[in-house]
Amino acid sequence: MARFLVLTTFASAEGRMAHRPAHRVYLHEQVAQGKLLMAGPFADESGGLIIFEAEDEAEVGMIMSNDPFTTEGVFATTEIRPWTLVAGQ
Repeated sequence: MARFLVLTTFASAEGRMAHRPAHRVYLHEQVAQGKLLMAGPFADESGGLIIFEAEDEAEVGMIMSNDPFTTEGVFATTEIRPWTLVAGQ
C-alpha cells in the first residue's frame, strides 16, 4: 500500500455547507474501509487536505470521483500526489 495526499480547493462556501453532511459520511466510510487516514479543511477554508492509503493513484482517483464534494461540484480543484512518510505514524 502507498500513501497519497489529495490537495483540494473549494468552488463555493454555499455548496460546501450544503453538501458537507454527505461528504463527511463518505469520508467516514473510507476510514472504515481502511483507505482514509485523515482529512480536513485548511484554517482559511480555501480547500483541504486528504491523506489516503491505497494500492495506487488510480484507486485514489476512483475514491475521489465518488465523493459528494466531487459529484456536486464543491471541489474547484483536486491534486493527487504520491507521498512518502519519513517520520511519525
